[in-house]
Amino acid sequence: MPYHKTTVEIDTEALSLAEQLLGTHGIKETVNRALEEVARRAALRDAAQYVLAGELRLPDEATWAAWREPRAS
Repeated sequence: MPYHKTTVEIDTEALSLAEQLLGTHGIKETVNRALEEVARRAALRDAAQYVLAGELRLPDEATWAAWREPRAS
């Protein structure tokens, strides 16, 4: 994974809270985890919108049954 070194001013109170909420220690770990969390939440939001828009097509009962059948070895 590529990294980019930079200098940035960080609100130490926000950092401390983020560390508590994310269970992280240190600036690098906390910032990286927070960025990952933002991306994860965006993916979940997009998935929820997909489902709520009715775009998720579930298999019919015959397909479900076929999936549950044990496979021959």
